[in-house]
Amino acid sequence: MSALNVFLLYLACGAATFPLTIMMVRGAVSVAAPARATPAFHRRLDNAMGWSITAWILGVFVFYATVLLIERQKPCDDQRTNQLTYECKKYLGAIK
Repeated sequence: MSALNVFLLYLACGAATFPLTIMMVRGAVSVAAPARATPAFHRRLDNAMGWSITAWILGVFVFYATVLLIERQKPCDDQRTNQLTYECKKYLGAIK
């Protein structure tokens, strides 16, 4: 799987997670009868939003680590990152 495929996969998942959560929350609020829209109901909705945002942020970290690992497997001349391995820095002359 190339870095582009990983990026497109993450973009599809990340771009879908947050808007879908917002749509689910809005749908739940619009369907809920006014009598059921209690403070406990709103706390559950807030928890759902909080967990969705947390999952999205953690996904960013996992995505970054995955892409970095994929990039570091390339030959030193083909790497397009500022976090080169020690061997590549030595090979490219950054470290003597």
